[in-house]
Amino acid sequence: MMYTQKIAILAKKELRDAFSSPLIYILAGLFSLMMGWLFFNYLLQSKEMTTTTMTQGVIIPIFGNINFIFIFLCPLITMRSFAEEKKQHTLDLLLRSELTEMQIILGKFISNVLMVFFMLSLTLLFPVILAFSGYSDWGVVGSSYLGIALSVMAYTSVGLFCSSLTDNQIVASLLTFCILLGSMLLVISVNATNNYIFALMIQYMTIPFHYEGFTKGLIRSYSFVYFISFLAFFFLLTLKSLQSRKW
Repeated sequence: MMYTQKIAILAKKELRDAFSSPLIYILAGLFSLMMGWLFFNYLLQSKEMTTTTMTQGVIIPIFGNINFIFIFLCPLITMRSFAEEKKQHTLDLLLRSELTEMQIILGKFISNVLMVFFMLSLTLLFPVILAFSGYSDWGVVGSSYLGIALSVMAYTSVGLFCSSLTDNQIVASLLTFCILLGSMLLVISVNATNNYIFALMIQYMTIPFHYEGFTKGLIRSYSFVYFISFLAFFFLLTLKSLQSRKW
C-alpha cells in the first residue's frame, strides 16, 4: 500500500470517529451562532455600504474574530488525538502497526484540519451576503481565508504535540490554549517596548504577526516560509514525543 494511502485511511477513520461524536456538532453550532451574530453586528454598524468601508468595518474585524475564536476551538478539537489513544491503551498498538510515526501524525493532522475547515466553511455565507451588498474586493476575502487556513493548521500542529504529551484530554486542551494565547499576548507585550528591532524579531516568531498581513490582502513569501517551518517544528516535536514511548 502506498505511503499516502495509509495516511488517508487513518485520516478517514479519525474523521468517522469525530463525526460520530456530538462534540464537533456542538462546537460548530456555537461557532456559527457567534460568528453570525458578530457578522451582522459589524454589517449594521457599517455606516456606508462601500467596498472600502466594508473592508475596514466588516472584513478585517470578522476575520480577526474568526482567528481568535479558533484559538479556543482548535485545542478542543485536537485534544483527543493522542490523549484518548493513551487513555484507552491503543496508542502502543497503533505505533506497532505497519504505520510509521510520521504517517500517524500526518493522518491525525489531516483529519483535525478537515474538521476545522468544516467549521470554517460555515462562514462562506458571509461573502455571499457581502456580494449582494455590492462588495467587490475579493482579493482581501481570499487572502483572509488563506491566512485563517494557515493559522488553524499551525494551531492544529500545536494541539497534536500537546495531546501526545498526556493521556488527559483536558490537560492537552489547556496546554494548547496556553501556548496559542501566549503567542498572541507576546505580540501585545512587545509592542510596548522601545526596542523596535527586538520587538520586530519577537513578532516575526508569532502567528498573529503573519496572519495580520493576510487580512490586509498582503500575501508575503516569508509568511509561507514561517508557517511551513512552524508545522515542521511541531511535527518534529510530536515525532520525538511518540518515539520516546519506545525507549
